[in-house]
Amino acid sequence: MGEHRTVWSSLVLALCTVGLLLVVPFLFLQGFAASFSLFGTSSHAGDGYLTWSAWLGAGMSLVGVVVAAFGRRRGYAWFFGICVVLALVVAVMVRVHHVRDAPPPPPEPRHCVERSGGGNDCPGG
Repeated sequence: MGEHRTVWSSLVLALCTVGLLLVVPFLFLQGFAASFSLFGTSSHAGDGYLTWSAWLGAGMSLVGVVVAAFGRRRGYAWFFGICVVLALVVAVMVRVHHVRDAPPPPPEPRHCVERSGGGNDCPGG
């Protein structure tokens, strides 16, 4: 029983390592290349690739940490732990960037606006 657990944990750790070192950077580069704007136009074509690379990077890192911790493999636990921390740092930076660059809410009208088909909500009207 212990030998099967070692084989399965080794297989999971190997797949997560290959995914983090090959698949995630490939998806990131695909998304970056697709999002590159030409002639000043804005393009969001690579957002799907970037989203997948983020989710796979964070997910495989978490799976790797859990499997390595239960299998008592310190080297893998450190590697995947560092990957989790990097994923969290990138997620926080992206979140702060999106909050800071969010467009302001549209201004509300400062005068009375009458709407057809209903009562008049204007003061004094």
